[in-house]
Amino acid sequence: MKKRFSLGKVVSTVFLVLWLVLSLFPLYWLLCFSLKDTQEIFSGNLIGLPTQWLFSNYANAWGSGGNISLFLLNSVIDTAATLVLTSLFGFMCAYGLLRMRWKGQKLVMTYIMMGMMIPMHAALYPLTETLLPLMKTHWALIIPYAAFNIPITILILSGFITSIPYEMEEAACIDGSGIYRTAFTIILPMMIPAISTAAIFVFLQVWNELLLATIFTTGKVRTLTVGIQQMSGQYQTDYGSMGAALVIATLPTLILYICMSGQVQKSLIAGAVKG
Repeated sequence: MKKRFSLGKVVSTVFLVLWLVLSLFPLYWLLCFSLKDTQEIFSGNLIGLPTQWLFSNYANAWGSGGNISLFLLNSVIDTAATLVLTSLFGFMCAYGLLRMRWKGQKLVMTYIMMGMMIPMHAALYPLTETLLPLMKTHWALIIPYAAFNIPITILILSGFITSIPYEMEEAACIDGSGIYRTAFTIILPMMIPAISTAAIFVFLQVWNELLLATIFTTGKVRTLTVGIQQMSGQYQTDYGSMGAALVIATLPTLILYICMSGQVQKSLIAGAVKG
């Protein structure tokens, strides 16, 4: 039996292929950029493959030339701690606000959601006064990152937790399960897709944040974004090594999305169907 190819399918296939090429082109350009020297970059070969594949740019960026290894470790510590805190406190707040009944519930929910209206960078002065003693530690970034990302985490989780039927908690209560056991052993495993979705949003904001990282960190606790910025010299810049550092900074984001893309899809499907 012959397959029939309609004009709509051909157009949609061509469009998707072009969209894929456009989406992958920045990664291709960045990878080629990281394997060139400064002279080749400014000689006009911006898009083509490098004439000399300079893998030494990665060694220079990773080692003493860029010290990206230390900055990468700092970013991993700050981001991982922020994700743990926002996921834990976001889940606990969402459960308490949406699955329990107590006075002032809606008022507290509104107050927390109002935190999304305040940009992180609008609170620089009070944060500076508060976090001044912590500027040489990782907590100088972990605390504000977690505080400003908890409201968006609660918002994402709230859309998912309302789709979970109350009968599951009632059955657990009949079996003698307490509120904490019900929340962490029954509800929490069901919300892993939603937590993964929130974690990706928080990760992108924290991993790429620059202003607070520049102001509130010094010395050996600087993050990856600040380290890459420092690779730009006043009179001379090794753009090849900077490109290698950008590739290193991009890899964790790609790995996280590849690992959690399935969970994100499950969250979208589950959030679209109630009951």
